[in-house]
Amino acid sequence: MTATSNIPAHVDMHCHLGWFSNRRQVAREVGVFAVTVTPQEFLSLRDELAGEKNVALAAGLHPWWVRDASDADALCGLLPDTRWVGEIGLDAAPRHAATWDAQLATFERICTTCAETSDHEARKVLSIHAVRSASTVLDVLERTGAAARCRCVLHWFSGSTDELWRAVRLGCHFSLGEHSLATRRGREYARILPAERLLTETDLPEGEDSPATAEDVVASLERTILGMAAARGIAPSEARALVARNAATLLR
Repeated sequence: MTATSNIPAHVDMHCHLGWFSNRRQVAREVGVFAVTVTPQEFLSLRDELAGEKNVALAAGLHPWWVRDASDADALCGLLPDTRWVGEIGLDAAPRHAATWDAQLATFERICTTCAETSDHEARKVLSIHAVRSASTVLDVLERTGAAARCRCVLHWFSGSTDELWRAVRLGCHFSLGEHSLATRRGREYARILPAERLLTETDLPEGEDSPATAEDVVASLERTILGMAAARGIAPSEARALVARNAATLLR
């Protein structure tokens, strides 16, 4: 999505568009912040999706795909010419603990490069994974200047309430999906977060070459909007307009 694009009624701010077998159909019916898990995936999709006005294709390096600190080389080489960045971040779950040091070094380097190359008039937008690592993620965003110089979106945030408010003070946005709203914590966060920081996401599909469709994405976003509206005690139409307006502001 470019600064002059009309933002569609439904915007998925964290979607693995490259994993859909029919990604062009999705791209033409839904607004998508399309995260990638490796720089190679980003490059393979860049030409294929060129001209799709509903898509903001992000260059990413998911923490699950990090093996050593040198993995950041390819992504950092793309960042000076890339406004959209994601999925990046940290994952301290036990099954990913072995790569923690590499994840941290990689994330810090990516955030430093994003901060250094972000344009004040068109700031980079970062979609960030923070599993059992919210405090460290926020430390890095603050230390590198990415929190101040970029627009940071915490995807499926599940940190503590103290971490939530720290993220709010740092200027972060939050993309919520139906899975996060299925939890008591997720519903509470949807209720108390500043309205202007709320975004919708699906994190679809669940795997590569998925038969999921644009209709599946819209249905998931609508369930999220209904859950968000219930949590905040507002009409679904108000919640729908709110998140569309927030996405338009973030992506302009």
